[in-house]
Amino acid sequence: MSELKTVLIIDDSPTFRTMVSFALKKIANFQRELQAGDGLEALDALAKNHVDMIICDVNMPNMNGLEFLKTVKTDEHMKSIPVVMLTTEGKEEDMERAVKLGANGYLSKPFKPQALKAEIDRLMGS
Repeated sequence: MSELKTVLIIDDSPTFRTMVSFALKKIANFQRELQAGDGLEALDALAKNHVDMIICDVNMPNMNGLEFLKTVKTDEHMKSIPVVMLTTEGKEEDMERAVKLGANGYLSKPFKPQALKAEIDRLMGS
């Protein structure tokens, strides 16, 4: 099993954040979980906490996932944090755009927990 210390789940749907959290509890070991409803809340959480991995939706109000990703990957203190985009936007050009902005992984909703586990294992070197 993968071992994470702190994971940040970003999605504007509380229900979906709960689903990701539930899946993570079954497939990965981590000490702490943080949640945010959009990119701005997530940046606030990152300013106050050390995070080892981010799982982020694309379509959100206030600051969407791609804007958040661009902000994180251009910040000297945050750019090394692995980010997995988890979204309904499954088109090839959306995936390419996220990868160009620095996404380390990309999964489409609905996701299979084993696919998320494979991404976590790959990114965390397990």
